[in-house]
Amino acid sequence: MGREQDKELYETLRRTGELLQNVRPVEGESYTLESILAEFGSGAAEPALTGDLPADAAELYAPRQEETPPVEDAAVADKKTLRSLLRFPHRPARPAEPDEPEEPDEPEEPEEPPAPETPADPEDIPDRVRIRDVMWDTVDSAMAENEDGILPPREPLWQRLGRLLAPKNDKQAQARDPRDTEELWAPAPRREAPLPPEPEPDDALRVERRQLKHLRRFTLLAAVPALCLCVLAVLEAFSWLPDIWWDDDVIRCATLAAALVITALLSPDVWRAAFAGLKKGQFRCELAAAVTTVVTAAACIGGAAGFGMGQSPAAAAAAVLSWLCQWGILLRTSARRQAFYQAAVGLTPPYVVGPTAAGACKQKGTLHGFYHLSDRPDRPARWQRYTVPMLLLAATVLSLLTCLTHHAMYRFLWVWSTMLCACVPLGMPLFFTLPMAWLQHRLSRSGVALAGYAGARAVSRGRRLVVTEGDLFPPGTVAFNGYKVFGEERLKMLSYAAAVSHAAGSSLYPLFAQQLSGEGGFRSQCEDLQYYEDGGVGGTIHGETVLMGSAYFMRRRHVALPHDLKLQTGVFLAVDGVLCAIFVIKYQPSRNVEWALRALKRARLRPVLAVRSGNVTPRLLKRKFAVDAHPIYPDVSTRLALSDTVESRGDMACALVYREGLMPLVEAVVGSKRLLTACRVSSVLGHLAGVTGLLLTYYLVSVAAFATLTPLHLLSFALLGLLPTVLVAGLVRHF
Repeated sequence: MGREQDKELYETLRRTGELLQNVRPVEGESYTLESILAEFGSGAAEPALTGDLPADAAELYAPRQEETPPVEDAAVADKKTLRSLLRFPHRPARPAEPDEPEEPDEPEEPEEPPAPETPADPEDIPDRVRIRDVMWDTVDSAMAENEDGILPPREPLWQRLGRLLAPKNDKQAQARDPRDTEELWAPAPRREAPLPPEPEPDDALRVERRQLKHLRRFTLLAAVPALCLCVLAVLEAFSWLPDIWWDDDVIRCATLAAALVITALLSPDVWRAAFAGLKKGQFRCELAAAVTTVVTAAACIGGAAGFGMGQSPAAAAAAVLSWLCQWGILLRTSARRQAFYQAAVGLTPPYVVGPTAAGACKQKGTLHGFYHLSDRPDRPARWQRYTVPMLLLAATVLSLLTCLTHHAMYRFLWVWSTMLCACVPLGMPLFFTLPMAWLQHRLSRSGVALAGYAGARAVSRGRRLVVTEGDLFPPGTVAFNGYKVFGEERLKMLSYAAAVSHAAGSSLYPLFAQQLSGEGGFRSQCEDLQYYEDGGVGGTIHGETVLMGSAYFMRRRHVALPHDLKLQTGVFLAVDGVLCAIFVIKYQPSRNVEWALRALKRARLRPVLAVRSGNVTPRLLKRKFAVDAHPIYPDVSTRLALSDTVESRGDMACALVYREGLMPLVEAVVGSKRLLTACRVSSVLGHLAGVTGLLLTYYLVSVAAFATLTPLHLLSFALLGLLPTVLVAGLVRHF
């Protein structure tokens, strides 16, 4: 029996004693351990009460014969009942001193003094409490507590691995609460720190401009020594340098070390980002560049001190990596400056783009959450938390293995620096910053600002795009070309059309209102508005039933139309089932909308029509724009719900839109999708190039092919790995 089971047994017996402490024993009756065990173990009958008792008390406390089984069967019955309740092995006797001291019980509240006894009828006095009943009740409650499933289930393996791989901040948040209980522990709910208030648009823009000016200055200055090292690598490869460069290792290695150190000193933001990430436990490309620069500089100093191999370290590749990290920070700041400029100039934007259940949707504008989304890290930076330490560790281990195998530890710094320059991809600082800068530059010309990687991911999450009538046919592309009335007053029919379109929220209401105002009429009041799946609406005006919609809707409502009717985009008005007016509406296609529909088709995005007019259908779009974008035309209830969603204010500003039409919306969504694709493809290709360079360098060093690992060869291989990053990033500008 374990310690916990013994403790539970002792607790059960203690509670039994508390229940029996108020039971007053009969005078002359003694309860010993032997008598209790004899009673419950062998099932003997209850001992008779002894002592001098009054006649009425003796009759009251006498055992009832109808409830007591025969003497020969009592032992067997009690033993079977007790075994069915106690389904656990025999427990040993309680030791004299427990292993763990029990905590003192809380003081009980003083009980109220009992009321004075009054004589009552003997039949109303309850039977005495039997010890057997109390023990059985206690055992039942103890067994119920042990079988109620309070033990926590075993944690799955994937949850344990996820907790081990979680960042440091998440581990601290999942740590146990110090306020623990005796039996159970429930983790306190995780309290997320409230987000700091967002800065004002002018303040954020001012900070980014100042930072951009600082980065431009240092990036230009750092490019000079890095370019000089590249020129020296080319001249050295073609033997265009004087003989003193080859004869004196001190001059050669000291020159390389000085140029590399100057490049590092002119890239202070790289070192600042490396130390900041190291404090947070986040390993990024800046840390890899810092380690590569330090090791390569140490290899140059070792070569000048006479511990080299007579070959120049790859200082050019290390300097280019450090400069690219500085340029990557510049590109990130430039993209943020352009986005904040749009937000500061336009103040509250007219529209924002956010994710919904139906797809990306353009809603009423707000700046809430735009700056916080821009500050969130991108996906390539999150991948670098794991890939950077793995690459650095692999290069270090392979360098040690190679030098120890060939008994040439004096070559360790040179081999280590060579493997680091080959395994750290040059495109690592540009996986996200380069396509983001180019995309934001294009979106700024269309009046769109993107909230970094988090905003692009939220916008391009689905494969659908909610569009409205205003997006497909902006103001100026829908014209009113007159109307014809049958047997009614012209002004009355125009007033009815304006009333129904206003109640339905149709985009045609401004046309009817303008025509009605020009003719000096007043809009009527429409009641009991109803929407129909056939592409029309109906209501009641002055007690008359009015239907308004397309020709197909009128035929479905059994309204007679002229036989020679050839109008395809007209609006028909019927009163009490009789056609009364035909309004000619002309839809003119826009080149920007046509380009947007073609871009959606190329990007495999399907538009969802959130329209209220029965004329705007997939057939109309195909006929007007000559593009089959395979739009989704939901039922009328869904279209109305999506239309209300578009008219509501957005919760999070993933992208800001300052212009009308479908083109800015499509550019934001398609550009975000291409941005995510560029980040993923460039990250995979860049890391593959790094792993390939590490393995190839390890092979060449193992076979002692040191003449192949020249600074120009290493720089050329690194630049070749950078080429896919630049080519993939250019895709965000062409769609």
